[in-house]
Amino acid sequence: MSIIDGVAAEALADFGEDFESGSLTVPGARTPDGQGGFTNGPATVYPCLVLLTDYSDYRRQALGIPATDRLALVLGASLPSGIIPAAGHKITAPDPAKGLLPTTFNVIAKTGDPAAALYKIQAR
Repeated sequence: MSIIDGVAAEALADFGEDFESGSLTVPGARTPDGQGGFTNGPATVYPCLVLLTDYSDYRRQALGIPATDRLALVLGASLPSGIIPAAGHKITAPDPAKGLLPTTFNVIAKTGDPAAALYKIQAR
């Protein structure tokens, strides 16, 4: 047993009401099309809890983050076990800048903590 066991569940219990319902779309597996190329299988959509916000001006300038990119925070325990956001996935979340209209973004990059309690996603 590790000291980080249960941290993700505690974060979900403590902060879940502050997050909005969203979804993570994971593309299907690539399969050969028989003609030298590949096709993607059907995508899978997983519900999750998301908080969409903006990067600070300092972080944008220091890290070279484009002004159009957003920061999506996803509670790890709100995703099924083994599902981890990655580049190439899509995240759909209510956008405060658009009156909480659900908006879909491409996942550009992801960072997280060792307990998988919170994923910080650069969304474009």
